[in-house]
Amino acid sequence: MALVALTVMESTAEDRPDEPITAAEDWASWGRRIALFLVGQNLSLFGSATVAYAVIWYITLKTGSGWQYASLFIASNLAGALTTIPGGLLADRYSRKALMIGADLSVAACTLVLAIVMLSGYEELWVIILLLAARGFGGGIQSPSMMAAVPQLVPPDKLLRINSVNGSAQSLIFIGAPALAAVLLVYVPLGYIILIDVVTAAIGVTCVIFVPIPRLTPAAAPEGLRGQVAHLGEAARYALAIPALKRVVLLLVVMWVVVMPPAQMTPVLVVRLFGEEQWKLAATEILWSGGMVLGGLALAAWGGFRNRMTLILLSTALWGLLTVGIGLSPNIWVYFLVMLVYGLASPGFNVAANTSVQELIPAPLLGRTMGLVQFLMTLAAPLGLAIMGPLADVVDIRILCVICGAAGLVFVGCLSVRRGPASQLYAPVRPSP
Repeated sequence: MALVALTVMESTAEDRPDEPITAAEDWASWGRRIALFLVGQNLSLFGSATVAYAVIWYITLKTGSGWQYASLFIASNLAGALTTIPGGLLADRYSRKALMIGADLSVAACTLVLAIVMLSGYEELWVIILLLAARGFGGGIQSPSMMAAVPQLVPPDKLLRINSVNGSAQSLIFIGAPALAAVLLVYVPLGYIILIDVVTAAIGVTCVIFVPIPRLTPAAAPEGLRGQVAHLGEAARYALAIPALKRVVLLLVVMWVVVMPPAQMTPVLVVRLFGEEQWKLAATEILWSGGMVLGGLALAAWGGFRNRMTLILLSTALWGLLTVGIGLSPNIWVYFLVMLVYGLASPGFNVAANTSVQELIPAPLLGRTMGLVQFLMTLAAPLGLAIMGPLADVVDIRILCVICGAAGLVFVGCLSVRRGPASQLYAPVRPSP
């Protein structure tokens, strides 16, 4: 369906040539474009997040099973991992705008069908897994195009600040989404809640339609699978030739395999250790997201260290320490405090890492590079959870948090003692590929 949208809209999707945005341009010339673009994306995200929380909590409260929770998470993330690399290749060859719109419409169509099925009374686990997988496929196509389009709409010296503000806006969404999901689950059947995603996707698509995204000059069309692999390899070789960027990717993969899975299983932890009240699940997500809002705004105002590797390493070390803190929390209030600080630390890694990729990789290679990075991240997360989910059913989840957090601290400590090019991650003017 995304490809249908691409062919229909490609001729009108972009309104101006590939001209770099400069800091000298007035806010009115680029600010309104990026604002409308991000409003559309965040509205769609709000609907998706509300539905995701409702679905996961529905299963968690119904079963309390770590295995079933892990199955839902893996279905969504593995589906996204399988499509991020094709999505990145498409983003460097075709209209990024059309790909985003087509992916959103495809997800909305799948969501509508499955909502109708569930409203008919069929609420089996495999149906819910299918819903999350369909959303993951669409996200894998959409995300590389979205991440690659942002640097085309923003002056280079404003990129980290815009990413930070957008990160705070998304975190604010994750405050409202769990609260809304908790209320809706009490009064509304899950099938009707799922329809929210259809409505917000339609609004998001409408906003993006009116944003002119610069037109790229694509490389020569690759022939067959071998050509596609060659184009992907070109981007990978360019990115991995930057020592610090290679280090960030390695850090990202290890943290998502080892440290993040126990932190992502917080709904199971809360239900098992602190009770099944829905307000506790909602409070956990609200505090985490509230911390991310404050952390993102602080980073936008501050601008971060000149060497962004310093901020990335400090943030990931704090992730490891706080994961240990999750396991050692003696009561729900200490646990809430840990989750708030966890949220505060998150933008230091997420925003700095994504901004560094956007700054260091040229626009014609950016879609493929972001697709590759997101592939590694989305594959790492379900890999870690596939191990932690079943373990959490036989081992105390608090012990898993302590072990995984400590392992993450050791790994970050090993990276921190290295010197040379791999310890420096500045933001030079983008070189030519």
